[in-house]
Amino acid sequence: MKTKDKIIFAAIELFNAQGEQNVTTNHIAAHLGMSPGNLYYHFRNKEDIIQAIFELYARELATLFSLDADMPPEHLGSLQTSQLYLERVLYVIWRFRFAYDNLPDILARNEALSTWYRKIQEPVYGLMQRHMEGLRSHGVLMVNDEDLNNMLHLMKQLLIFWVAYQRTLSPGVAVSKSAVFGVIPKVLFLFRPYVTAEYQAELAGIDAYFRAKQAEHDGAVA
Repeated sequence: MKTKDKIIFAAIELFNAQGEQNVTTNHIAAHLGMSPGNLYYHFRNKEDIIQAIFELYARELATLFSLDADMPPEHLGSLQTSQLYLERVLYVIWRFRFAYDNLPDILARNEALSTWYRKIQEPVYGLMQRHMEGLRSHGVLMVNDEDLNNMLHLMKQLLIFWVAYQRTLSPGVAVSKSAVFGVIPKVLFLFRPYVTAEYQAELAGIDAYFRAKQAEHDGAVA
C-alpha cells in the first residue's frame, strides 16, 4: 500500500475512534510510526487529509450506488432494492462515521470542500428520487409529488445527522454500530404510511431484518 493511502486509512481509523476534532497530524504520524515530516511530504496539513478522505468517500458512493449508471425508474421499483440501498448506506455511514458526527464543523472550515460535498450529494439524492418514483410506478408506494419530496428530504436529514444526534444524546461515548443501525427503523417509519397494503408485509420483513442486525451489533464500536 502506498504511504499516502496508509495515511488516509490511518486518519479514518483515528478520526472514527477519537473524533476528528481530537486528532492532529502528529497523532496520525505517531500511529503509523513515521515522522511528521514524512507525513507532510504527502499532505500539507490535516485539511488536505480530510479532503482526500472525502474524495475516497465520493468514489465509494459512486461505486456502491452505481451513480454513473442512468437507470430508469422501472429498474428501481422493488423493496429488495430498497433493502440493498439501505445496507450500503449503513456501510458508508459506519465507515466514515467521524464525518457524519462532525459534518457542519468540517465543512465550515473549508468552503471549497463544502461546495464540493453538496455537489457529490446531488447524484445520491437523484438516485433516491428515481428509486422512489420506481416504487410508485410499480404500485409499492402511493404518494403525491409534494409528499414524496418532503419524505426524501426528511430521510436525507435523518441519515446524514443520525450519528451526530446519537453523540448529542450520549456525549463522550463512542457511537456503537448498533446505534448506527438504529437509524433504519426510523427511516422505514417515515416510509411506511405510503407503502400500499399489498407490500406492508414485505416492508415488515425488511424492518425485522435490520432490527436483527442492530441486535447482532449491540455494543460494537469497532
